[in-house]
Amino acid sequence: MAENKTAEHTTLEDIEARVPNSLHPVIEAAFKHSRQILAGVVAIILVAAAYAAYSGYTARALANAQTQLGTIVIEAAGQDKIDRLEALLDSAPTTARPAVFLELAQSAMNLAQYEAAAGYWGSLAAEADNEMRLIARMGHAKCLLLAGRAKEAVAELKDLAGIAPADFTAPVYRQLAVAAEAAGDTPQALEAYRKLAEQQVTDKPFIDHKIAQLEAK
Repeated sequence: MAENKTAEHTTLEDIEARVPNSLHPVIEAAFKHSRQILAGVVAIILVAAAYAAYSGYTARALANAQTQLGTIVIEAAGQDKIDRLEALLDSAPTTARPAVFLELAQSAMNLAQYEAAAGYWGSLAAEADNEMRLIARMGHAKCLLLAGRAKEAVAELKDLAGIAPADFTAPVYRQLAVAAEAAGDTPQALEAYRKLAEQQVTDKPFIDHKIAQLEAK
């Protein structure tokens, strides 16, 4: 019996040494009343400690990735910038990856690497959410068009036209009209220009001209 009390006391001291002072009364009460309760409390504390450690690691990793990203954006240019951003992806936490993909997509477009840029926009769309996902898909479609893959761009933009919120309606239909023309799809281009004409656009005369031009074909 004495041995059990000694073991219990040692365990209590061991646990208390691992947790904040504010939790000592909880541990002591658990020892006093029930080993079953103690097991539950200890499990909760261990989970909380593990979560705190993980959260701290994630915060540090995110801060480090943000610092590295800022340094690359300021210091690097051209292919060197893309290479360094690619390397950053290997260590960046999930929450930082969309920002890296965005920089990669824009950098590749600046270098006229449209196939690569389309891939980066696609990766961003897969990891982003809400409006950023929509913007990424529009960027993906634009790069498909610039890479000479107009039909694929049309398919992407037709899908977006069905789900885009009001603020994005005009940009999507404008891009769809251009892509459809490039793909030789006159009916789709005409439909997109007509939809665009229904929006509040500053170049209404040009849109009307395009509609008349396509209707005459």
